[in-house]
Amino acid sequence: MAAPLDVVVAGAGPAGLSAAAACAAAGLATVLVAPSLRAWPATYCLWADQIDDAAGPLGLDPAAAGARYSPTVVRTASGGEQRLARGYARLRNDVVHAALLDRFRAHGGEVVPGRVRGVLDDDGRETAVLADGTRLTGRAVLDARGGGPGTAQQRAWGEVVAGPVPDLVPPGGALLMDWTALAAPGAPPAFLYGLPLDDGTVLLEATSLAARPPLPLPGLRERLAALLAAHGLRPAGDAERVAIPLDAGPRPAAPGTALGAAAGLVHPATGYSVAASLRLGPRVADALAAGRDPRPVVRAARPRATAGLLGLGLEVLLPLDTPATDAFFGAFFTLPESAWAAYLDVGSPPATVAGAMARVFGALSPARRARLLADAGRGVGRGVGRAGAVRLRRAWAAASAR
Repeated sequence: MAAPLDVVVAGAGPAGLSAAAACAAAGLATVLVAPSLRAWPATYCLWADQIDDAAGPLGLDPAAAGARYSPTVVRTASGGEQRLARGYARLRNDVVHAALLDRFRAHGGEVVPGRVRGVLDDDGRETAVLADGTRLTGRAVLDARGGGPGTAQQRAWGEVVAGPVPDLVPPGGALLMDWTALAAPGAPPAFLYGLPLDDGTVLLEATSLAARPPLPLPGLRERLAALLAAHGLRPAGDAERVAIPLDAGPRPAAPGTALGAAAGLVHPATGYSVAASLRLGPRVADALAAGRDPRPVVRAARPRATAGLLGLGLEVLLPLDTPATDAFFGAFFTLPESAWAAYLDVGSPPATVAGAMARVFGALSPARRARLLADAGRGVGRGVGRAGAVRLRRAWAAASAR
């Protein structure tokens, strides 16, 4: 590393490795700092069209990058089974990780084992300070070390079982949400999520979409174990534990450019982030290659007004009990795909997100609308303040009057 560096990337998750590969491919002298370069162990999912959009700029083969599922199924007591036309996908971590790392190295990228403990401003350049005291200075430090803990989390307990299990997961398809499978009187809301894996097994997860404080994992494990026993299924692999902070937000302004969860790209109401992270890396690389500041590019990937609306969406969900949550999603997926798909994307224009929120409210029964308005005066106010709660209630009241 005798030559001056252009970019130092901290962290080798999907956000960091995709950005590092894109920067190196753009001709930038890039170093990636990470304690390990093992393939990611977590299950990352997104929509099939999002893999197609992200693959080209990253030099990935879209057919190999993800396992595709159709149909995508949602089950609620209020709406029955809904089959979504939009295909679902699971990132093939080993394929994508290897392809990005190969691209990074093929274009001269260098890996430095270690952990970045801080980022300093160094006379117009930025310096990553490693835990062992090493300092790496470049034109920019891209910080992909993950987000903060937050106060609300999505949590899930997953088990792999021998497949297929057609009574739970549609053959060849994905079970996005089943709010009926784990419902129990007085129990916190939780849904069943399921995906066939490449080896013929099936991943089933008991998932708490959003809770403050987060639901304890042992309770989700017990609910899933009871479901498996009722269907004569036994775990056939390692358990998966999921804990995704939903309201951490982006890190405060500081030297360096945050990416991924550190940039607030986790969707506050769903926990999704990998699609937004993968498509951001090449955009940041393009800005740096053109001599521009990458931070406005990151801000544009998460419009502030959209983030505020999605934060309101999280606060709406938190106080709902199981029947109300079931009714909410039964109504949500009756919207046109263009509306609900926009709501699920942190990069959508705020007007589109606001329109989807109003439409789902209008699709609820009068009793559910009244309950949601009452919750807006309590739980929502806690998260966004009195003024935000009042604005939301007025928007919903206007929607219900149409």
